[in-house]
Amino acid sequence: MFGFKKNKNKRLTKKTCVTFLEILTNLLQILKKSNIHEQAKFIEVLIVLLNQRKDEQFIDLINSVNMWGGSGAVWEVHIEDSADNRSFEKEIVNLIDFMEKINILGPGVKPIRKLFKQNIKGKL
Repeated sequence: MFGFKKNKNKRLTKKTCVTFLEILTNLLQILKKSNIHEQAKFIEVLIVLLNQRKDEQFIDLINSVNMWGGSGAVWEVHIEDSADNRSFEKEIVNLIDFMEKINILGPGVKPIRKLFKQNIKGKL
């Protein structure tokens, strides 16, 4: 279903890592607050890879089906609290925007952003 980009020899700048850490930490907090443990663990792995500067592994993993695939993927979680759900969707949009900006966004992810933007607009 998803064919993700291979980003060989891609290095992230320190500033890029900081931005990713901010977004991922926000996502992690929302997931933990909502008791969504498996996806929270996945985000924790991404954070560890960033902190260890394992850029290629991070890029591959953030573009994986664990993040953007179907059932069980991070983006597909159900968050009961509407305010937390809205915050989660905004952070996912921020993440997709940033990944696109630095040219590491895999194909098949943009429709998720479109869906979440529509959701956010509908909740104003």
